[in-house]
This record gives sequence, C-alpha cells and structure tokens, in this order.
Amino acid sequence: MSLSKKTTRWMDKHNITRQDEKTVVVTGANSGIGFKIAETMVYLGATVIMACRNLSKAESAKRALLDEYPNANIHVIELDIASLNSIDRFVETISNNKINIDVFVNNAGIFHHKGEVTSDGFEAVLGTNFIGTYYICEKLFPYLETLGHPVTLINTISLAHRFGKIDFNDFYYSKHYGNFKVYARSKVALAKYTYSLATSRQNSNVTVLMNHPGISMTPIALQSFGKMIYTIGGALKWMFNSPEKSSLSVSLIMSKHFDAGSIIGPNVLVNGWGYPRKNRIRKRVKTGGEELKEFAEVEISRVRNK
Repeated sequence: MSLSKKTTRWMDKHNITRQDEKTVVVTGANSGIGFKIAETMVYLGATVIMACRNLSKAESAKRALLDEYPNANIHVIELDIASLNSIDRFVETISNNKINIDVFVNNAGIFHHKGEVTSDGFEAVLGTNFIGTYYICEKLFPYLETLGHPVTLINTISLAHRFGKIDFNDFYYSKHYGNFKVYARSKVALAKYTYSLATSRQNSNVTVLMNHPGISMTPIALQSFGKMIYTIGGALKWMFNSPEKSSLSVSLIMSKHFDAGSIIGPNVLVNGWGYPRKNRIRKRVKTGGEELKEFAEVEISRVRNK
C-alpha cells in the first residue's frame, strides 16, 4: 500500500514539503482518491482527520494506514456530505473541540442514477456534490476564520465541469435526466460557487482553491462510464491517472503558493492525465457563482422549513 517510488521521486523533485505541524481534514477519505490524499498527508507527517459517512469503512482504512505508518496521527469523524443534519453535527464537533485545521479538502462526491435522492430530498448527485459541499463551506467558514493562521480550503471539481450547464428552471434534470449531464452540472455549479467564494474572501485568512483528479480509474469512473470502459481502463492503466497520482494536487497546493480561486490538476492532454500543475480557469467558471449561492440558500431553506 505504501506510496510508489515514482510518487516519492516526484515529491522530491518538486520540493514537496513536510507537513509535521499541520492538520488536514479529508472528506470521503476511506477509499479511492480520498484515501490516497490521506496517505500522502500521513507520509508527509500531517495529522489527518478522515471525515467519512461509513464509520466502519473509515476505521478499516485508518487501520490500513496505521499498519503502514505506525506513528501516524489519524482520527475519524462521521460526516455524510449528503445530509444537512450530518454537516451540522460535524461542524459542531469541529468547533466544540476547537480542532486547529490547516487544510480542509472537500473530496467526497458521487455519481449515481436517476431516482436517487438525499435524506433532505435533493436529487442525489446535485444534492451531494453541489448543495452539500456548498453548505459545509458556508457552515465551516466562520470557524476557520477564527483560527488566526492561514487555512486552505480545497473543493474538488472535475473535468466534467467543462461540459456542465446551469438551468434554474430544471436544476435537477427532472425532465431530461442523464447521468453525465447531472454530474457535469454538479461540478460546474461547484466550480462557479468556489471561484466566487475565493475571490470575494481574498482578505480572509482562508485561501479557497480547486483541484481535480483528471481521468482516474476510481469507483466513480466505473459508475460514470460502465464496466466495459473500466475494464479497458484496467488493461490500459498506463493511459489513466492512478488514484495516487490524482491525489498529489493537494501535496502541491500545500507546498507552493497559488492565487485564490486557482484550479490545480493534471498537466497533460486537456488536463486529463499526468502530475498536477496550475490549470487555466475558463471564463464560464468566473460567472454565476452568486446566483448559485442564492439558489442553494433558497433550496436549503425550503427543505428546512417543511
């Protein structure tokens, strides 16, 4: 399970710094890219908080990390990003225990199918990837601003954000649902909101950035493209990013300076493959964030006032 020699050589070449005094929170850290983000942070000496919905899987992932890194400082806190109540409890736990966060990585996300909804009644993908991530950012931000030191907040988007379209008249695609269309909308909505948050809070101690994994063979890839493509990807895995390589954007962000609102992701062939670097921000990301914030607030109020 330990990090590959290619990864450690890349870290050395790019002067990836030790993080011994840092505390890093990773949502969805029990598997896939989230697990590898947690592992790279442990490798670099950070204290890691695994914020996960399934506590059993999270504890199993924690044990696997401790088997490899016995001196690691790892904690598990329950968080279901698809539940507003779970987010409330999580933020309350963080604030009541005065946890000194240095980096918060919103990695958790889903790609599901028509008909699934969150516990609050939102379409599952948009309710998790956009509304849930929006809500935890808004709930957590005031606490992060009290910490008195620089904090980095990272929201995970996707290459799919380039294809997403916003339509407030049918935001949840109730009329013409499509798995990829909904996923792409969730990610472009998150990108627009994140860029707006980053640029509007530049005088804060919290720097808001975005990362994306490129094209990586993960469980979401299996759900997105089907078993045949996933099988082909396994046979031609050299063409795709591994979860480990996709996780390295967080290490780069923590070791270098990037302007608020930057997107960090793979550097090869339309930013689909390779090691991370700063990506170009498309114009479509720079507009519409405030409207999406207003929409999310109305939606959250709607379900809370039922």
